[in-house]
Amino acid sequence: MKNKNRAFSLIELSIVILIIGILIAGVTQGSRLVGASKLQTAQNVTQSSPVQSTKGLVLWLEPTKEKSFLSSEAIDKGQLSRWFDNNPQLAIPASFQATASADITYTAISAINGLPSVTFSADNASMEGPYNGGTLSSINTPFNAYTIFAVVRSTSLTAANTIFYNGTSGTNGFALNKTADDGAFSVAAQGLTALTSATNTAVGVPEILSVTIAPDSVLGVAEGNPAVASFKNGVAGIASDLSGNLVATTVGMYVGNAAAAASTEFVGDISEIIVFDSALNKTSRQQIEKYLSKKYAIPVTQ
Repeated sequence: MKNKNRAFSLIELSIVILIIGILIAGVTQGSRLVGASKLQTAQNVTQSSPVQSTKGLVLWLEPTKEKSFLSSEAIDKGQLSRWFDNNPQLAIPASFQATASADITYTAISAINGLPSVTFSADNASMEGPYNGGTLSSINTPFNAYTIFAVVRSTSLTAANTIFYNGTSGTNGFALNKTADDGAFSVAAQGLTALTSATNTAVGVPEILSVTIAPDSVLGVAEGNPAVASFKNGVAGIASDLSGNLVATTVGMYVGNAAAAASTEFVGDISEIIVFDSALNKTSRQQIEKYLSKKYAIPVTQ
């Protein structure tokens, strides 16, 4: 009687290994196709977004367009030295330069909604800019009015976690932060006496943050109480009338930190930053939040 428990022959083992290899290759290729399809969809959503047609766009850092990064660096875990502004309203968009490129990398598919993102580690890394013609500058708006959007995901709260700073830290301008103790979203503005803060967020949870800084003067007439209103995923945080006037920015703008080589670095993924030179109305703000929600699969309440 034949032995039913005989070992596989080399030929049989080779066939099994070949089949497994084909299956793995098929899964890998399928994943690549899904990733490419998702990226193409995100690019289409970006192209048709209300951002580019909304008046007063002054900065648009975005991760899905080919011109956002150097092609040699836009590979998974690749070190980034530049992040280019995609503002179609500027004849010559600016660029941001990494102050510590070893700690700023391109994440291809494992970031927010499987889309590319800029990942910040520790070690005081930041993107400094914008450089336009080799000159470092900041955003100065009429009457110090701004609207800022950011799509982020913190992976650690051990540092002060500055997402964006416009101006000179400690002297002028304003910052968007994640507080080190509980992950609350906050806005700090030099010259103003209060801090606006939204609700806490757990580490690893993506969110859409938006802030409107109302002007400290209208048509050249000073107002006594400028205001800041913050929103997280469309939900209002604290809206405050603040005493004092926002100190106008001088020079410097930073993504992922409050200054070059400062110890207030953001740790996690920053996918998109959009800045306007005015306080957008509710309708415009919600349209852009809806675009970001669709693109990054983050639900918003409106």
